[in-house]
Amino acid sequence: MKKTCFVVMGFGKKMDYRNSKEIDLDLIYKQVIKRLFDSDFKDYQLIRADEISGSEIIDISMYSLLIKSDLVIADITTSNENALYELGIRHALKPFSTIIMMQKSDKGSIPFDLSHNRILTYDDYGEYLDEDEAANIRKLLKEFVRASQENKTDSPLYTYLPNVTPPSLDDSDYEKILEKALHKEQTIFNYIEQANSLKKQNNFEDSVEIWNKLHDAIPNNDYVTQQLAFAIYKAKKPNETIALQKALEVIMTLAPNTSLDLETLGITGAIYKRLYKVNNNFDYLEEAIKMYQRGYTIRNDYYTGENYANCLLFKTKKEGISAEETIYLQFSSKKIYSEIIDLLLTEIKKSEIDYWMYATLSTSYYVIGDNENHKKYEKLFLTHLSANWEKETYFENLDLIKSCLPSE
Repeated sequence: MKKTCFVVMGFGKKMDYRNSKEIDLDLIYKQVIKRLFDSDFKDYQLIRADEISGSEIIDISMYSLLIKSDLVIADITTSNENALYELGIRHALKPFSTIIMMQKSDKGSIPFDLSHNRILTYDDYGEYLDEDEAANIRKLLKEFVRASQENKTDSPLYTYLPNVTPPSLDDSDYEKILEKALHKEQTIFNYIEQANSLKKQNNFEDSVEIWNKLHDAIPNNDYVTQQLAFAIYKAKKPNETIALQKALEVIMTLAPNTSLDLETLGITGAIYKRLYKVNNNFDYLEEAIKMYQRGYTIRNDYYTGENYANCLLFKTKKEGISAEETIYLQFSSKKIYSEIIDLLLTEIKKSEIDYWMYATLSTSYYVIGDNENHKKYEKLFLTHLSANWEKETYFENLDLIKSCLPSE
């Protein structure tokens, strides 16, 4: 039987409130931890909580794995509450073979009880992890794994109270639990992979069913709630207005009016913006402006910035708006687009490219009157996109923007 490595960490995208950055935690798992174990530690069975089968046995499996796993790797980036709790349980249950990981900017906020532990720290990243940096982290983690095999005490509890006897779990009971947990058909990980695959196929109706199952299994997970709201809004069933209202009900459970989470603000803004487009109701547009403005204020993020600028332009179509306010809105929008261009040109130089950056640059250059760069980045976007709905979204938005700008 293989040795077991249980990975304690969040999954999906999480907001890091200390630096107003959204982090895709799956990148560390897939590009660093999983790739390292697939290549260098094939004698380990690697398990993350979202890969455990059946929501009804997740807790049983989790506690069993925390007791019996030969190795636990806990990534506590963003001070994830569940990861910290499970790390504490591991330290209480086993004296050795626990590795703690985190991004460097989080180390200043590490709980005092962990301050004496050896911690693997890595450079901050966001929604993209450079392959060179991933390789550096894999190299560091490899050293930590090798060191963990020496079974030296790393738990604060057993360091300060070395005579405490760790609890135990019968091997046969553990093997039964592990066998049941590792049936891979119905896992959170697989469901998310299926839902994201359907999203790329523009099949939001079927993806709604999967996100609903996940929401029932883990109702308090922000990432799942966000993706459910997005899928409902895109599915347009039974009709677009009803779908948007349902999506709004779902995302409202995350309190977007007081939230600092960029994904929550972005999806809420998108729903309100779409409600405005479908119903031509400027009250919805005002709500969209509030969401996007707050998101852009929290962090100069190109996605929220572009949508904030778009909505300011859309507002110029409101009946009865004065000429002075129209000029102000157009000026404010162009100013934001210019800021976005600077942001993205800097971002492109230092990180992996998201093709939506090309779409945003194309739109931004159009608004400020640079047609050559507009066409250049539009071509790049159309070359890289992966789903028809993305192309439709881009051109629909561009046509609306054109209608809001003064004729030449």
